[in-house]
Amino acid sequence: MSNAEEAISDARANAADDTSRDVDPSKARAIVEAILMSAPEPVTPGRLVHMLSGYNGRDIRELIDALNAQYEDAGHGIVVVEIAGGFQLASRQEYSPWLRKYHKTSNQVRLSQAGLEALAIVAFKQPVTRVEIDQIRGVNSGGVLHTLMEVNMVRIVGRSAGIGKPMLFGTTREFLVHFGLKGLSDLPKPKELEELLAEGQHKAEARQLALELDELQKQASDAEGGEETAEAAATASAETHVDGAEDGEDDDKNWGEEDGAGEEENSAVEDAEDGNDEGASTDDSAAAEGGHS
Repeated sequence: MSNAEEAISDARANAADDTSRDVDPSKARAIVEAILMSAPEPVTPGRLVHMLSGYNGRDIRELIDALNAQYEDAGHGIVVVEIAGGFQLASRQEYSPWLRKYHKTSNQVRLSQAGLEALAIVAFKQPVTRVEIDQIRGVNSGGVLHTLMEVNMVRIVGRSAGIGKPMLFGTTREFLVHFGLKGLSDLPKPKELEELLAEGQHKAEARQLALELDELQKQASDAEGGEETAEAAATASAETHVDGAEDGEDDDKNWGEEDGAGEEENSAVEDAEDGNDEGASTDDSAAAEGGHS
């Protein structure tokens, strides 16, 4: 068959497909957008195929791609994501800070460390019994599993063929939606987990090293400040001793001057008294000689 004949055949096939469709692609795209906008959970391709007569799974994916291209070209803040085996309208990741600011109270599921451990075991080992979970964690996981079932992260998927036929646990569709997974096949492989754990360990070590360096720098700053304080105190003490010594010298000098003046005054008094005594003695001698004459 020549290329012209193939083109004619394809055109006839497409025309036949178009005649079997209830709506044209542009309207089908708008219908899919409206369905995704109103759906509270991801919509499977099968359900969209059932809604749109004459469209198959590949056509649905082309409609989704066309919607995303339209959102990208127009700079919209939404995108169609494939999650939990279906399609869902979601906000773009770069706008999450504004969304968190607007939705001040978050209703997201928050799990404890024990809950995350048990959930990880169920996700990677499912279907798994509670005894197996307890053996891996080393503690009783009954309460943790009950909490995970309450938040719709874990469900009972059957019973084991072992003794007592214990219940088997597996993850739910809500688990895929919460962690943004298309399916369980999107879970990290063991090698990827080792790389992630190694990277996380390196980051933790780097963070710890940064904290230690910061603490050392703080201690060095405190020590330097202490030395400056001690030096200032020593300088102040030395100045105080110098001032005290100078004051002592001034006091000694003043006391010396006062003592010298006092001694001179006492000497003058003593000299005057001695002169008086000598004068009195001379007068007495003269008087006595006159009497004898």
